[in-house]
Amino acid sequence: MKRKGLIFLILLFFNFFFIYGINYANLLMFNNNFMLYIKGKEPAVEIEKQDAPEEVVDTSFNGESMEDIGTKLDKVWTKTDLGGYGEYVAKVSISKGVNPYLIGAIIMESTYCKADCTILFKKCNNVAGIKGSPGCFGGTYKEYYSVNDSINELVNKISNDYYTTEMQVPYKMYSSYGKTAVWAFKVNKYMEQLKRGK
Repeated sequence: MKRKGLIFLILLFFNFFFIYGINYANLLMFNNNFMLYIKGKEPAVEIEKQDAPEEVVDTSFNGESMEDIGTKLDKVWTKTDLGGYGEYVAKVSISKGVNPYLIGAIIMESTYCKADCTILFKKCNNVAGIKGSPGCFGGTYKEYYSVNDSINELVNKISNDYYTTEMQVPYKMYSSYGKTAVWAFKVNKYMEQLKRGK
């Protein structure tokens, strides 16, 4: 029994100094910024990331900047409820590769904002008479949370349904768009007005 107690005390003594020694060695290495590498897998070295070249995004249309086009649209729309949306129309249209003057002209023709804007625009933010749900006042024309949402859907519709089939001008797209030649004439006239900014 005495022998087992002695062995236990010896083990306890060595265990204490072993743990104390490891803690002391760790503290010494930490304080002196010393690192010990075990042969085998090398430590991961963080490679400094180089800045990737920024992707150049063209924000112009036919040589005109997005800002200039937005300013022209707003000049025409300044006294209507469309005032202030010019740059957004230009930005979204150009980002999708769509003629911003075409989008602006479709909006003008649909909302009648040359004079007083339609109830569909004023109450339901619908800029182009797009149908869908939720219905504006429970009808077939779609109600949008914001005017920007409606602009986005119009640009996507024109981009997906017309630009891919090369119907990029009112006279080529009116029948597929569900409109008449009179609509095409009006949209074309508004496009010219928006290009002049008057």
